[in-house]
Amino acid sequence: MSPTLDAIPSMIDRIRHDLVGLKMPRALEALDHVVRRLEHGELSPSRLSISCCPRN
Repeated sequence: MSPTLDAIPSMIDRIRHDLVGLKMPRALEALDHVVRRLEHGELSPSRLSISCCPRN
């Protein structure tokens, strides 16, 4: 994992736990996909934050 991802595993675990509790399996799959892309360097954290915050 990159240094950035090392700092947030507990946050990702909390999000996973919440998604399971909310019975949102598709969102959980999407989160896992994004985390894998981050781990493999296919997506940068800064690019992710830009794509997650749509402009009006």
